[in-house]
Amino acid sequence: MKYIVADHYPAFRCKCGDCRANCCVGWPVTISRREYDRMMEAPCSEDFRQEIKEALRQNFAPDKDRYAHIVHDKHARCRLLGEDGLCSLQKAAGEGVLPDVCRLYPRNRRSVGGVAECALSLSCEGVMESILFSREPISFTETEIGEEPLFSIDMSPAQYAECQRALEIMGDRGKSIPERFALLGEELFGCTERCGEEEGQLDAVRVLYQLASDFSGKNKVAGPLCMEALRFFGMSGKEKLSREDAAELVKRYREAAEHVFRGLKGWQDAAERLIVTHMFYNNFPHVGGTNDGERAFYGLAAICAFVKFVFTGNLGRWESKEDMADVLADLFRLIEHSDFKYRASQAYRRQAEFSPGCWRQLVEL
Repeated sequence: MKYIVADHYPAFRCKCGDCRANCCVGWPVTISRREYDRMMEAPCSEDFRQEIKEALRQNFAPDKDRYAHIVHDKHARCRLLGEDGLCSLQKAAGEGVLPDVCRLYPRNRRSVGGVAECALSLSCEGVMESILFSREPISFTETEIGEEPLFSIDMSPAQYAECQRALEIMGDRGKSIPERFALLGEELFGCTERCGEEEGQLDAVRVLYQLASDFSGKNKVAGPLCMEALRFFGMSGKEKLSREDAAELVKRYREAAEHVFRGLKGWQDAAERLIVTHMFYNNFPHVGGTNDGERAFYGLAAICAFVKFVFTGNLGRWESKEDMADVLADLFRLIEHSDFKYRASQAYRRQAEFSPGCWRQLVEL
């Protein structure tokens, strides 16, 4: 079956045991009754079948779609993950017995308004490296995938056309990234509101502070990155930002970001590739087929600003391109696999009550 994919999709291969941040560590995995039975009936020795049984636990109120979950050891590793970083179940019985999420991650195979697409998540280390280590603009092509879409998203032709136009705008290297955001907001959503530069900057950093504070203690992977960013900018432990705090944060953030990105050659091209990949993965602006494109736009602006903010605030955590990939993949583990995009939109809207249009300052900081 023909699928629309980004140009880096055909070359993607799981890093398996060479992965620094194995997806079999720390991820909660829920499986259906069908997947549970398939695992329990895997062609293997009785001793290994007992290991499979011990690695699964039935949910408290099971149904056919959320019947059981995979149990982790004390180090948050799946109990079927071998010391070599490889899945012992796959080695013993083949890829076909794996739960769908384990077999397909980081792929998102779907039918969108009748069009088959397959996207890759930026939470995967291998995908992130392919995005960061190339300067070429992302293009889209068709490729053959021998399986049907996992799910369908209802979307009208007009909505699907908006998704394509959004990708086209964000991929236009004739404009700066803030200019692309301005065109995206104005053309597709009528977001023409503006606010004073100073007040917009103060409310923009309040959005970033709020998001970093909210998730610093709530997410095991990205939480420490958020906490470190707040510490780096001298803003940890505050219940809220005063006007003076916000002004100081603007100053410190701008100085740090200027220092960081001055030394990163081609960072705008990398940022573009990250944004376009994320938009395609989420069917932006009609995430999940929703019709609230304006909310998705504000959320996207907050997400992009948040990634830059936390990345800058973790200057001490990266020395190599691989370190940068790890920090960013951890952030997208939060962004693409939680309710973060909705929380980001809410955080923006709270501040936008005081500074309508501060999304412009978010993407310009």
